[in-house]
Amino acid sequence: MSSSSEHISPGLFVIRPVAPTAQTAGLSRLDGLASVEPLGGRTPGWVVKLNKPPKNARAGWRDLHRLLGPDFVVLPAMVDEARHYRSPTGLLSLRFDNGASEQKLQSVASTYGLEFVGRAKFTKQQALFKPADGSDVFLPDVSGKIEGDEQIEAVWFDAESAFTRS
Repeated sequence: MSSSSEHISPGLFVIRPVAPTAQTAGLSRLDGLASVEPLGGRTPGWVVKLNKPPKNARAGWRDLHRLLGPDFVVLPAMVDEARHYRSPTGLLSLRFDNGASEQKLQSVASTYGLEFVGRAKFTKQQALFKPADGSDVFLPDVSGKIEGDEQIEAVWFDAESAFTRS
């Protein structure tokens, strides 16, 4: 994650369709279990707040994933000290100590069960990846494994933030 003041929320999630044509009728399975609000931003999705917070984010993810099935990606939201949340896009950003070769990017993807999406726009040292297994992956597990890799300088969830004017 990008900030030490952020943490993964156990009861607040972002649900994104695996495919743009996914039927949103599946979200009705959440009636009575959670509040669901459309997510603004460049990628479609919904903010889901569970009525009964689970014991941890993994338990909440597992329950939502089972309920919604493979058509939706379930991602725990990141919350800061002021209770503002950031919505993960489902991608991981990785920064390498120097410009990684295409071969190195493919090797990292293969090692961690990822699919290379592309390089960051403004720096050769950063690249975006997504889980190759789609909705069946709890993203914090993957980032946790990557954090111990000496050839990768940093890993964080690609996310969108909602801003309010005061």
